[in-house]
Amino acid sequence: MEEAAYLAVWLIGLFGIVGTVCVYVAKMVIQDSTSYDEQYVWKRKLPPEAGGKR
Repeated sequence: MEEAAYLAVWLIGLFGIVGTVCVYVAKMVIQDSTSYDEQYVWKRKLPPEAGGKR
């Protein structure tokens, strides 16, 4: 019975960590934009026909 309790605690902790990482990755992907990439990644402006979410 004690082993089942340890397993439950480990699984809750594991899913908590994985869930937290998923939430932050999803938030980062949702807030990503072409203007952010232009400013911080590419350090240049793209031509208007490049499109993308602005």
